[in-house]
Amino acid sequence: MKKSLLISSIALIVVAMGCGVGSGGGPVSNRFTAGVAHVDGRYRFTQNNYLLEGAQKIQDLGADSIFIYLTPWFRNDYPDQSTKSWPASDPAGIAGVAQTGPYDQVFHMPFKTIVMTTFTFANADRVQGIAQSPDRLGAEENEFYELTKYLYSHFSGSGKTFILKNWETDGFAEYLGNTTGDIPQNVLDDLIAWLSARQRGVTRARNEANDSSVRVLNGVEVNRVLDYAQQGLRRVINAVVPQVNADMLTYSSYDATLDGSDAQSVQQNLNQALQTIEKFAPDPQGLGTRRVLISEYGLFENELSGQATWRTEAILSTAKAAGIYGAFFWNLYDNECKENGQYAPIASAEGSPTRPANAQCRGLWIIRPDGSTSPVLDVLKKYW
Repeated sequence: MKKSLLISSIALIVVAMGCGVGSGGGPVSNRFTAGVAHVDGRYRFTQNNYLLEGAQKIQDLGADSIFIYLTPWFRNDYPDQSTKSWPASDPAGIAGVAQTGPYDQVFHMPFKTIVMTTFTFANADRVQGIAQSPDRLGAEENEFYELTKYLYSHFSGSGKTFILKNWETDGFAEYLGNTTGDIPQNVLDDLIAWLSARQRGVTRARNEANDSSVRVLNGVEVNRVLDYAQQGLRRVINAVVPQVNADMLTYSSYDATLDGSDAQSVQQNLNQALQTIEKFAPDPQGLGTRRVLISEYGLFENELSGQATWRTEAILSTAKAAGIYGAFFWNLYDNECKENGQYAPIASAEGSPTRPANAQCRGLWIIRPDGSTSPVLDVLKKYW
């Protein structure tokens, strides 16, 4: 839940799958994936580039899958520290960011699944009016084509799967003026056109590569599934997803996973959401239930006292039983720490006056500012 940048978020999902082959070629595993996200944490523990610090910590904890951001805002999301790892000038496109040193190092780490929220330099998060602009749509498609082409050419034989996704699409609808009622048709038109362009770029490069030893998939993300399931409202799941024909459906699951006061009610909510997704999500790659991925669930440990472990177990056990690809915990380091109503700077150093204390954070963490670990880690390890 990257609230601090709202829709200035990027999603690319990289998923390494081990056995079996889907209709589009590439390794497909039946193993449930429990991954960890890393972006925009408000504190750090090393002088390393922040992307590399988090990726190394996630690997050291024992996870084999990671969720990161790949966007034009990479310098802000993952600041350099003592060593200047980012290039002096910005690359021309998102494929160029993927080729920078920090991302290249993460891609070569032994992660089997890499999920990335991805935005292009051409359009970033500016979606309004894109349905009426062939040039903008062409530029969006081309950046996803070039990125996918690069991933296939440089990671052939790795057995990894890269899944590229957007940030919470229902959140875009809110940003464009809809907060409670049905999403307006003009907003739906823009979202369908934008997401379809991204999918075309991935599909074109994947077909050209024709390589089953690595896989790049594109995902459309939803985050207000229960608005439709429980109230019949027009949301992305029922009005956009069926029109895009994306490889995967990613679900930022706070509407289901934060509701309910016990494990049974959380499981019921999540099952209702997953069944709704199953109803509407196309399956062009023949992945079955594994075309669905919970891209985010977070526990707000400081606000839901005593609930973090049982909620995590309820979410993961339900997701695994449903046969979906996996679920990614938000976040390695909390990205929602504030003092006097203002967010702490990203990656504040130990000893810095701007570094938040544990109590100034909402509890979206595995590692707290004081270096202690959340009890959620023990639950996650059962799924690694």
